Amino acid sequence: MSKASLLTEIPIPLSVPVAVAGADGKDAERSKLVMRRPKVRHAKRLAALIGADIVSELMGQLPAGATAEDAGEKVDGRALVADLLPKLMSQERLDAFTQIVADMCGEDAAIIDDLDLVDLVAVGKAFLDFFPALRSLQLTGSPQS
Repeated sequence: MSKASLLTEIPIPLSVPVAVAGADGKDAERSKLVMRRPKVRHAKRLAALIGADIVSELMGQLPAGATAEDAGEKVDGRALVADLLPKLMSQERLDAFTQIVADMCGEDAAIIDDLDLVDLVAVGKAFLDFFPALRSLQLTGSPQS
């Protein structure tokens, strides 16, 4: 595993700052988030949310039942996304995913819910940076060949 795959945190500048309550109780703005590397608690919650097989692929590990010969095969990022999206498309699951992202950013879920859509894309890209199996899909729009 290279150092590039061991990112510990990713700063995410926000194009549209989010209103938050300041320490003095007055309105303030958050103009940046910092997403930290996922922990076991995040992987467990993701596994419960979307299935252990998808989490294994996201983490760049072999799915259950795969052989060592399968290790050399590239993960098909598009197929992975196609598998993942239907599993997230309910209010309850979207809220659970928001909670995972909020925890990784050390923020309240309400902050993530108040992000502008442009910034949501940046948060999604940062999230994917922790998952080598999808990194090439994020950067190029197509899976690694």
